[in-house]
Amino acid sequence: MPGDTLHPADERALKLTKAFRDYDLDTIAATLGVDALSRPLAQVHSNLKQVFTQAHVDEIDLLQPPSHFHTWLAGPLSTPNRGPGPLKINTLTARVVTLRVLYDALITEGVLTINPMTGYPNPGSEHASDPIPDREDIEQLLKTAKTSGPELYAALTLIDEHAFQVRELLGLNWSRYEPSTGELLRARTVTVLSQPAQRALEPLLKEAGGPLYATEKALPIFPMTPEDLRMQLWKACKVADIPHIPLSALRRASLRDHPARMAASGFTNDQAYRRALRLAGKVVDKHRRDEP
Repeated sequence: MPGDTLHPADERALKLTKAFRDYDLDTIAATLGVDALSRPLAQVHSNLKQVFTQAHVDEIDLLQPPSHFHTWLAGPLSTPNRGPGPLKINTLTARVVTLRVLYDALITEGVLTINPMTGYPNPGSEHASDPIPDREDIEQLLKTAKTSGPELYAALTLIDEHAFQVRELLGLNWSRYEPSTGELLRARTVTVLSQPAQRALEPLLKEAGGPLYATEKALPIFPMTPEDLRMQLWKACKVADIPHIPLSALRRASLRDHPARMAASGFTNDQAYRRALRLAGKVVDKHRRDEP
């Protein structure tokens, strides 16, 4: 009878599917092989160990991931196999690439038709130049901005959390924001703002007359010029006693500190986001304090 004997390819597909259901990374890697995965199997295990371990704990189906897969994935990908974190950017990149290659191999095997990693950005690579602000300095800046006034604090928070460009940020109006969901219509995408960003906007929305009035009148969220924002930022850096942080550097720091946020950073495609990440470079030298 038809179906009594499985084709060898079907047997491999069933074996791989069962291994995914069992979160058996070793069997998956061994079945796909070194050639398909383009790296030693021990390296595959090391790069993907945290993903499979956490997926088992959280009951995430890695063959048919849920809609929040990319958001969830940022956690295990950035978890060190041993010792304290954070991971180096190159290590994080290796993990992302390994998982993407593994899914590509499953497509070749006929197990999948779409790579679940599509749209997930490579975190970039480490460079010795193009320093950007320390996280410590950014936190001090935000703390100072919060005491300076809600407008500056909200503007800097949105840049830090979601990598807004100055022109895009200052072009926002309240009709593009839905406070009940945190959704904000950006130039190219709809972004669900982080909790810190939503909280930073609350006093501004209240000051603008509340959701109904501000939305109906399409009032600007940030009624200031780029020069106003840069002047306020410069003064805040002085008060915070930190090196001056240009707005462009704050945006690059956002890409460094939130490497999994492509749509949340206003990008619509993986290539553009990876290019921006490459430009973001690496963490600033903590001893460099001579920038104007």
